[in-house]
Amino acid sequence: MEVVARRNEQGNYELEMGMVTLELRSDVVSALQEVIDSRLNDSSAQEEALLEKKVQNYRRLVTRLADVDGRILQKLVPKLSFAQLTVMVRLAQGDRLKDKVFANLSKQNQRQFQEDESDFGKITYQHACTCMEQIVPLIKQAADEQKTLQSEEWASLKWNSAGQVGFGLQWLLTAAADD
Repeated sequence: MEVVARRNEQGNYELEMGMVTLELRSDVVSALQEVIDSRLNDSSAQEEALLEKKVQNYRRLVTRLADVDGRILQKLVPKLSFAQLTVMVRLAQGDRLKDKVFANLSKQNQRQFQEDESDFGKITYQHACTCMEQIVPLIKQAADEQKTLQSEEWASLKWNSAGQVGFGLQWLLTAAADD
């Protein structure tokens, strides 16, 4: 349907929508604009608060990612673009995740990451949420792998003759020698 808007000779606004024509005075149009502006601003304030809450939750999530085993992080990092990686690292509190990610990159990717991060501008809440929505499934996968790895490590724990507990091949060899 075609909508046509114009002002008539009296200064009123006319809106034609098919067979229907509405005539609005200037003061009515001004009042409508104020109502629309206030509703848009109210909703944008609510949306901003919601985005801020989401970003805080994402911040806690990626900060905890610094505790993930390096082997799991090595699998996660190549699946992310440098933009996603930058957003993830910047959201994390402190530099632990950044340092761990950097340590798990090749020399060439380290340089690329440093360049991209320095070129990357300010991150808006909206951009952070958009990137994190794409990253969260990968983080969930990494968390599952971390749980599996931890359960395997706990299953491999051995007690030696001194009543000490440990894991790994070296520990098993030491424990076997003690027996």
